[in-house]
Amino acid sequence: MTRPLIGVPGMWSSSVHGLRYDGVAAAAAVLRCIVRAGGEPVIMFPGTGGSAAEQLARLDGVVLPGGADVSPSLYGAEPDEHYWPTDYDGQDAYETAIIEGSIAADVPLLAICRGLQLLNVGRGGTLIQHLGPGDVQHKGTIHPVAVTAGSLLAEVIGGETADVSSYHHQAIGDLGEGLTVTATAADGVMEAVEVPGAPLLAVQWHPEDTAETNPSDHALFRWVVEAAVRRRAVTGSGMAGAVAR
Repeated sequence: MTRPLIGVPGMWSSSVHGLRYDGVAAAAAVLRCIVRAGGEPVIMFPGTGGSAAEQLARLDGVVLPGGADVSPSLYGAEPDEHYWPTDYDGQDAYETAIIEGSIAADVPLLAICRGLQLLNVGRGGTLIQHLGPGDVQHKGTIHPVAVTAGSLLAEVIGGETADVSSYHHQAIGDLGEGLTVTATAADGVMEAVEVPGAPLLAVQWHPEDTAETNPSDHALFRWVVEAAVRRRAVTGSGMAGAVAR
């Protein structure tokens, strides 16, 4: 069987090293983790003009990586002095459509950092725009999280605690509709959420940072790839299935 196709929405950037003009980038670490887990990463272009459903029909799974801040206008707030916007005005809407399209079509989805925040905001939640200093540092550090027993996350990583690589200055404020918190840091920051019944894991940390040496982080990528394989077997999804038809 060919490797399942795992879509990775690219971040449209005003400049990319080596290019004359703007470009679309995806973190190489995320792409390597998908390959290591047995998948074939496919970078998704935010400016394609097609619907999320059309793009997802050609894929077996999705990994939504981290990136710039979600626009505060989407949750009724004004940007503060720490706001780090996307270069492309349509980035938030594009990725939100991919998230909800994945849920609607049962496309396995691993949402990382910004991806978790977009999921929350897209469902009516809010964000804490900037985390102040506290007992747990969330930017550029590794810290433990407590995982909810019986959750999909606990099943995937095989335990109820994990050390995670953290690099974020924002966090969930009010929880979005239909979301369940499945991991928290010691300071109460919500570190993972799920949609009950959906093949979705959303984590605030960056599993790509340490997946090569941390089994629980590698397990997240292995889960999305294996779930994509199972979905392809049932639905004939992905590019290979489309060609076969």
